[in-house]
Amino acid sequence: MNFFNRFRKSPLLSKSASDTIFALSSAYITLETKLGLKSTGRAAISLKAVDGMYFLTMKEDVRNFLNASRTDFDLAYRILTDTYGYLWIIIEGKNMEDILAGVTAIGDIIYERGFADNLLVTVFQFSSDTLDAKPSTQYLIFNYKRNNFYPFVPLGQKNRDTEQEMKILSAVDRELCFEKDMSNWYPLWDVPL
Repeated sequence: MNFFNRFRKSPLLSKSASDTIFALSSAYITLETKLGLKSTGRAAISLKAVDGMYFLTMKEDVRNFLNASRTDFDLAYRILTDTYGYLWIIIEGKNMEDILAGVTAIGDIIYERGFADNLLVTVFQFSSDTLDAKPSTQYLIFNYKRNNFYPFVPLGQKNRDTEQEMKILSAVDRELCFEKDMSNWYPLWDVPL
């Protein structure tokens, strides 16, 4: 069973997902001051794509929202489907507030159009270039089905830095809803950011 199938068997989207995600608006500052992690300005929402007119209409609604909101939010975007059939809505912005507003609005559109159970994760990308560590890409992943975050720090070929993941958890565990069961910290290899 692949990673995303585990998410699809979970309960429907929590209505408080937007509130949980918006908590990152202050937690990202803590990540920067405590760990030297800086947002790269990139995030991605992933959902299970399905065939049909309603799904295509929802996808077009997301596109229309992103095009119309360019004056309000300074966001660029691209939409792609990966080799496993998962749709990725990738956004880039200059500040975390615009990224969070875009991500939550997209999630709300997907939810309102009846595809809440297709929502899987939102991935927020960070980078570290502190003096005591090699430059690396690190992620905070929001799991829609469990309504919480978990860290993911890849190290090369299918290895992860669990020590750094624990540092991320301890830095912001009071600010974000975190997955306490580490067996649910699913790695996302090759995130298309």
